[in-house]
Amino acid sequence: MQFSQPTKGTLFENFPRLVDTYRWLILAVFSVFTAVMVLGIEKHFALDVSVEAWFDETSPPFQTKNEFKKLFGSDENVFIIYRPRSGDVFSESALLTLRSLHREIERASVQPSGGNQLTRILAVDSLYNARYQVADGDTLIAKKLIGEDFPSSAEAREKRRAIALSQEGFRRVFYSEDFQYGGIQVKTNFGAQTSVPIEAVEFAEAGNLLDDSDFIMAGAVEAPSVDSDSTLASSEPYFAKVDQTHYQQFMAGLREITDRPEFQDFEFHFVGHPVQNDYMLDTMAEAASLIGAMVFIFIGLLWILFGSLSAVVWPLFVVSLTTLWATGLGCWMGISYTAMWMLTLMLTLAVSIASCIHILSAYLLYQRAGKPHERALAMAYKKTGLPILLTSVTTMVGMLSLSLSSIPAIKGFAYTSAAAVAFVYILVMVLFPILLGIWHPAASVRAKKAWREKLTINMQPFLAWVANFTRRYSKTIVVTYAVIFAVLMIGAFEIKIDTNDSKLSRADTPIRVALELVDESMMGGMALEVLMRFSEPDAMKDPKVLKIIAAWQEDIAQNHSDKVIKTFSLADVVKNTNQVMHGGDPAFHRIPDDPLLTSQLLYLFNNSNPVDRRNLVSDDYSSSHISFMMRNKGTHDYVPFFAKLNEDLLSYFSPLKDSYADMDVQTTGTFKLLMALSDEVTRTQLKTFGTALLIITVLLMITLGSFQSGVIAVIPNILPAVVTFGLMGWLGIPMDGNTLLVAPVIIGIAVDDTIHFMSHYRHSWLELGDVDAAVTGTLREVGQAVTFTSLILGLGFGILSFAEFLGLAKPGFFGFAAIMVALLSDLFFLPALMHWLKPDMGRKKALAVSAKVAQA
Repeated sequence: MQFSQPTKGTLFENFPRLVDTYRWLILAVFSVFTAVMVLGIEKHFALDVSVEAWFDETSPPFQTKNEFKKLFGSDENVFIIYRPRSGDVFSESALLTLRSLHREIERASVQPSGGNQLTRILAVDSLYNARYQVADGDTLIAKKLIGEDFPSSAEAREKRRAIALSQEGFRRVFYSEDFQYGGIQVKTNFGAQTSVPIEAVEFAEAGNLLDDSDFIMAGAVEAPSVDSDSTLASSEPYFAKVDQTHYQQFMAGLREITDRPEFQDFEFHFVGHPVQNDYMLDTMAEAASLIGAMVFIFIGLLWILFGSLSAVVWPLFVVSLTTLWATGLGCWMGISYTAMWMLTLMLTLAVSIASCIHILSAYLLYQRAGKPHERALAMAYKKTGLPILLTSVTTMVGMLSLSLSSIPAIKGFAYTSAAAVAFVYILVMVLFPILLGIWHPAASVRAKKAWREKLTINMQPFLAWVANFTRRYSKTIVVTYAVIFAVLMIGAFEIKIDTNDSKLSRADTPIRVALELVDESMMGGMALEVLMRFSEPDAMKDPKVLKIIAAWQEDIAQNHSDKVIKTFSLADVVKNTNQVMHGGDPAFHRIPDDPLLTSQLLYLFNNSNPVDRRNLVSDDYSSSHISFMMRNKGTHDYVPFFAKLNEDLLSYFSPLKDSYADMDVQTTGTFKLLMALSDEVTRTQLKTFGTALLIITVLLMITLGSFQSGVIAVIPNILPAVVTFGLMGWLGIPMDGNTLLVAPVIIGIAVDDTIHFMSHYRHSWLELGDVDAAVTGTLREVGQAVTFTSLILGLGFGILSFAEFLGLAKPGFFGFAAIMVALLSDLFFLPALMHWLKPDMGRKKALAVSAKVAQA
């Protein structure tokens, strides 16, 4: 028996006529709203690629980092690795070139600003000015290794080499163990510019940055007490946000110097946080270019598929307007955009194009059937209105699930992306029919484009073949899918969760080469700090404290050399100074037991090298830090390592609690923030992925009218994720935060097509009661739009796989794979499942209700 259900499409069917009645009012309101959003972008748009942008300013990691900056300034420094053509950093030509380069960088740092970001340089350290300590009786002398006393003979240069070898602090910092590479440390004030500038204190103690005096002397006198209420200790400086373009300008200025002809004898490599930020800004520019290429792909495919300029212009207009609205709203909300803004743009493209294609496909289908424009548009909205509403709601839910994260940047992404989806729905339902009324595709125009018409017509035989194939081999298809699903699930359980920023660029890129080189030959590309605050003056002169620090450093060197290349602390200074003051006797390379002696040693060090002292310990000796030079590894290695460090901190420092009750020892630094962020992003994404999937499943059950329908509909949306995770597991490709971040976008696209299929199938099934007819009709009317949408969006994501930045390339490739799997699932798996299971989908209940209505 045929069933005719009361239509739910009446509202959507009348929508085009309704909005056309008020088109001028709607256009005026939308124009004003657009102007307001553009104003918000002009006034408040801010792009921040720094690690700090991902943290709430009240979070403990952020606060600890600020405490470190108050005491010791920025840790956002640049390390320049150079390789002289001679192959020996102690050759005459190498030392002469280094001297010129060192002086040139220092000179540039004190030039009038006027946009010169090199004025951010606070200190430059290299073999040229590296200081070592010598004793002359009771006097400690800090001498420069090279300085103005240039070693002109081979014998003199070998003596300087011997001195460098005797200084453990120089190894892998200023020279590699084979002497092929040298290092230049450039200390900056990035992120640490305050109302009480730290650098002012440093310059007050250190004098002119260009001072070339070869040594400073300090007599062995009683160390004076230090006023704990120093200006820096008592101040509460405000750290101004860094204009992200300053990183680019800084690195451009530095490279301008190293690229000069007089320094061509050196091969240069750069690492450090400013280098990473500069690279990230470049990758965003690359991402913008690739998204532009995506748009051109969309234009070409829309033109081929629909053969009408209006079918190209209006969808892109919707995309542009949505982007303006979503970005402007975020600006008015005070959101600082991170690299995730590109994901919002990708989502906007995907959702906008998908919705427009479904409407245009249905519209042209009815137009080719002889319907006039108004009727074809009304029937198109009747057919697609409810599925588009459902897809918008489910995609918004998927995006809003990310707001469960504690990370502000992810919350901002969740809100702006959900707003973008809502704006797409408003524009597609309200503005799109008005635009099509002004200029719409015409069947007569398409008839003149024979080759395009042929392309479109040829889809129908293919879709008819799919309907027949899935009917004949339904069980085989479902079983094959189940086997593939099981195999990939095994691989998914083998996947390694690891975010490693040093591996997010291709193997031959300069930053990747530099990071691998600094690990292999120099001090490592990452720096971790352990901030120690004892809340009591002179605590850092206490031998008990210094011995615990030294013991922990030895433990790290013995047990964690696979991760930590070097450590450095005030304890090293005390041990080195003690040995120097005892004629270089190795037996005195230790912390003295006498507190008075440690105070005297530190006083000598302060007078001979005040800049290094200030970088190591606060003026009142209540706070200090231990610097860890780390290898480039990811969260898989460092998250458990940091947990072990925290255990060690408790184990080693807890005996000091009796003497220093308010003691606080914590790991911090930009590297620590980065690892904490990457781990949190991964855990958040895995949690919200499951939450979003559960909520979407419930919504599908409600909207499709039965538990059975909801479960069936969600299966094709799990398959793309399982395929992606399974392939990564079997191929040994780590799952990183960047790949996980694109997962909600993929789910949104997959769910969209499934909802269109299931909604149309259910409608046909309820009306006809014939699975074969319902599947054939659904594939004929929806299959074409689903195929077009997936091909366009899949190719759009696929082009991202050519990005230099693997954090963009991997999501692009796996996004393409996931979309193609979702398409195959919608075309083959879902129809096969319908043929085999023949789910009722609430038809019996609907028939009973219809019968009661008929009797009444």
